This record gives sequence, C-alpha cells and structure tokens, in this order.
Amino acid sequence: MFDYNIFPENSSLYFKDACQKIEQSFPNAVKQNPLIDVDGSIIQTYSIDHQDIDIYDDYDVGAVYVKSEIDLSNIFS
Repeated sequence: MFDYNIFPENSSLYFKDACQKIEQSFPNAVKQNPLIDVDGSIIQTYSIDHQDIDIYDDYDVGAVYVKSEIDLSNIFS
C-alpha cells in the first residue's frame, strides 16, 4: 500500500486537484460513487485493473491524502 500526503488541512480544492490528476493519468479508471461521512469527509475511489486508489478529504484527520495499491510517486512526489 502506498500513502501520499497531499495537503495538511482539509481542502476541497486540493481534493479535486488530486482527483483530476488520477483521472488524467488513468483515463480508463473506473470512478466509484464518492462516500460522504456524517462529518463531511469524502472518499473518492478509482479502480484500475482490480487495484484501488482512494483519495480522502478527511475532517477527522484534518488532511487530504491518498492511499493506493498502485505506486503513484510519479504523480504525487
């Protein structure tokens, strides 16, 4: 599992930017419906060849970050 810290605070701007980077880098990725928690946290999941990329705008943690089964260091260095 690969982890990438995108921004140390909640940010819909950085969250959307991270999602756009995945969509541009993996045009064939299957975009799931976003999960929205009661605290406003959002998780967007993309599936690529049975591997998942999860992008979080997590209000409990207070950050935007990515957890991925695919190495994304060329996108989020």
